[in-house]
Amino acid sequence: MKKEIVKSKIKVLELITLFSIGGATETVVAMAKGLNNLGYEVHIATGPNIPSEGSMYETAKELGITVITFPRLKRAINPIDDLVVIFQLAKFIRKNKYDIVHTHSSKAGVIGRIAARLAQALVVLHTIHGLPFHRFQNIYIRNFYKLIEKFAALFCDKIVAVTHTIVDVMLKSNLAPASKFTVVRSAFNLDAYNTKLYDTKKIRSKYKLSENDFVLAKVSRFSKLKGHKYLIDAFKTITPKINNCKLLLIGNGELEDELKSYIKHSGLEDKIIFTGLIPPNEIPEVLSSIDVLVHTSLLEGLARVLPQAIMLEKPIISFDLDGAHEVIKDGLNGYLIEPENISSLAEKILMLCYDKKKSKLMGRNGKRMIGNEFSDKVMVGKIDLIYRELIKFKV
Repeated sequence: MKKEIVKSKIKVLELITLFSIGGATETVVAMAKGLNNLGYEVHIATGPNIPSEGSMYETAKELGITVITFPRLKRAINPIDDLVVIFQLAKFIRKNKYDIVHTHSSKAGVIGRIAARLAQALVVLHTIHGLPFHRFQNIYIRNFYKLIEKFAALFCDKIVAVTHTIVDVMLKSNLAPASKFTVVRSAFNLDAYNTKLYDTKKIRSKYKLSENDFVLAKVSRFSKLKGHKYLIDAFKTITPKINNCKLLLIGNGELEDELKSYIKHSGLEDKIIFTGLIPPNEIPEVLSSIDVLVHTSLLEGLARVLPQAIMLEKPIISFDLDGAHEVIKDGLNGYLIEPENISSLAEKILMLCYDKKKSKLMGRNGKRMIGNEFSDKVMVGKIDLIYRELIKFKV
């Protein structure tokens, strides 16, 4: 049934499973900030944080964004907790009279869409930052997650994906009609991604890197599907040929101790630097000091660090998986290689190290190619348009 909005501001609830440091959370915060500036009243709801994964609470507080925590909303499936949270959210949405409920991440996406419909929210939409089903799951688990996604799609008006590849996979799996999908990039403040803003010599000094070092970097959590060992193995094969090559591993996670042991066993402790978890606002200056970004994840929607490195004019070597090909054009602004191919990975690293001129050219090519596609202003503008079109249809 159609209803009329008589208040001056459109109330929006952005819902995400965790408020840890990461691409999805950073996107939600940027979205809330931009939409509030456009006159919306945007709040964020989330589950309790995992301390080791960092937190975006302080950032949200500094921006004046209201964040509400639901203690029983967690990443792992728990039928009792999940059912309780559905009814808690539905009550909260109804009580606070949100016009739009916009969910992010898989768990919050399912629970939130059901709760929003129970609360009779005017508009419900979901953003897919990464698919919950993938080739590394057994077929029964994969099909279970597909079934859940198909069911959850019935409860929303629009599904936003951060890549065209995600839309293609969803359509091929027949999980929702094409008319329900649209693509909006996970974006960021482009102004911060300008190499002229940073003293690269100072940043290198912080990590005991010299001006002559050829520096590779990988940015991701330390978990199995992020593929750190492929990079470490490739790095081991090139170090005898390039004495001044160093590698920054940026992030943290459950495999950190295992990776440190693996690196020590490989005799690479003096060439691989663990930076720890770096706050999002410090990522641009660190990336400005590197030569090449390497992306060896086996599962990713589209890692934000790829366009971020591109905006800083850095070439990228990436496994050719998921959305990587949407921002990396092989041979133009980086290299796309066969997943898990260590020899090819080492070969491409050597090529860029030996040919600094080509490396610089690739970096410049990349920035020209993506333009303002990943601008937070563009992202917010597109979301604003989607919200208004959906509301117009409903009232």
